[in-house]
Amino acid sequence: MVQPAGSGGLYAGLPGGLQRLLAAPPLTEKRLLELSVAWTGLLGAQARMADQLRVFVVTWDPLEWLPTRPGWMATVNIDHHGSELVVYIPVWSLVEAARPAHPTVSAVLAAMAGAAVVTAAAKAAGTAADSMAPSSGTGAGRASDADDLLDNRAAGAALGTPTIDLVSAGWEDIGLGAITDVAQHAFGPVDLDRSPVALAPVPLGLAACPACAGRRFGFPASLANAQASMCHSHDTQAAAVIRTRLARANASNPDGWSAIIDASSRLSRPHLPNGLATKLAEARHGLHVVPEPAELDRRAGLVVEAAGWFPGRAADFAVALGEEPDLAGSLPDWLVNLVLDLGHAGLGAEAAAVGEALAAVEPGLRGVLDGDVAVALAQAGLAEQALTKIADNLTRWPGDFWVRVHAGDALLVLGDREQAAAHFRAAVDLAEETGDVPARSEAVERLRRLERLDRRDRRGSKPAPGRRPTAHPTGKAGRTRSRRKRGR
Repeated sequence: MVQPAGSGGLYAGLPGGLQRLLAAPPLTEKRLLELSVAWTGLLGAQARMADQLRVFVVTWDPLEWLPTRPGWMATVNIDHHGSELVVYIPVWSLVEAARPAHPTVSAVLAAMAGAAVVTAAAKAAGTAADSMAPSSGTGAGRASDADDLLDNRAAGAALGTPTIDLVSAGWEDIGLGAITDVAQHAFGPVDLDRSPVALAPVPLGLAACPACAGRRFGFPASLANAQASMCHSHDTQAAAVIRTRLARANASNPDGWSAIIDASSRLSRPHLPNGLATKLAEARHGLHVVPEPAELDRRAGLVVEAAGWFPGRAADFAVALGEEPDLAGSLPDWLVNLVLDLGHAGLGAEAAAVGEALAAVEPGLRGVLDGDVAVALAQAGLAEQALTKIADNLTRWPGDFWVRVHAGDALLVLGDREQAAAHFRAAVDLAEETGDVPARSEAVERLRRLERLDRRDRRGSKPAPGRRPTAHPTGKAGRTRSRRKRGR
């Protein structure tokens, strides 16, 4: 999905300021926008739940790298502030849901928020509002049955047309509260005590110490940030509070706590807009599994869209795709192999589009990627386009080792063994000139395979009609692609 535009009637019924904020969300930043959604005439449990309702539109899903993610989430929190019914809607899901099922974004918001109110009220009917407390009894977290709070959208729409307006002054940073809500929705309650911290007085206070002055601290950020200016005794107390609360959170739900820690660590990192990380999650985790052509076709479109957000920013793109920052010196292996995977599947045009998109992200790889595209076009049966690409590549990079190798690979696929061998020999010469022993081995191995093919043909064991005349030209090279790309 591209950044939504405020045209047509998509945002009808919303205040002008809210329309403008939703029509131009900061998709590359991790932000949220709090809305008020209020009905008149609600009674009983529904009125109580509507009073506790908080609705957020978000530009980032903290659990984006799970292979399957819901389009929206709702949870019930109980803490020292009281109870709240919280709904999170990613901005891309909001727009996508409006187009097929509802005429406007306001109708989607009304149905989603209303579903949470109706379902939570039904669960809490006839009891105190706190009946939706987490099953763990920790006093913080989500209801054990919160997963279905947004299922009954027809009943939510039946509440009528609510008044929808801004609570936020504008888009605000996503913080630990939203991350915790989303993680608990997926993994269950985490006993993270975020109540304000008041440290015990000490006999000899220091004027510069904020704890000696009686200040209370938010947990965990405010307390941790204040430690540097604390006296030794209060610094020790603060460290003990932090250590105890974090240990209790981990013990209560290791998976949920790990998800919170991971998402928090990625707050300052670049991300893929519009939920693209979730859509590409299987590609990241299935490096050694080549999908069916239909899935490769879908994946190619997602990669082209994702790459378009990171022109000339290869390291940021790698981090957004899930690489650790200190390992993000090059694009991940599954991505650089995608061009050839598409060629194998007969998707030559898609391979060319992916190669062009990735070269725009990392211009230093253009020669390698263009060489891959030539092979992919040949594998897809697009002989004329492959030959044109080979000629263009050789004109642009006549002294590039991998351009020569892939020219040979592509010609071999097309059945021209003589020209393929000439390019492999040229590649051997280039590797010898630079003293690149691994590269020379790659080219020599290709020449040896050609010699074995020629010997079999002379013995009369030609391949059956329709079969390619050689083993997969990138079979061995494909297994060493990440090494040679990082060496460029």
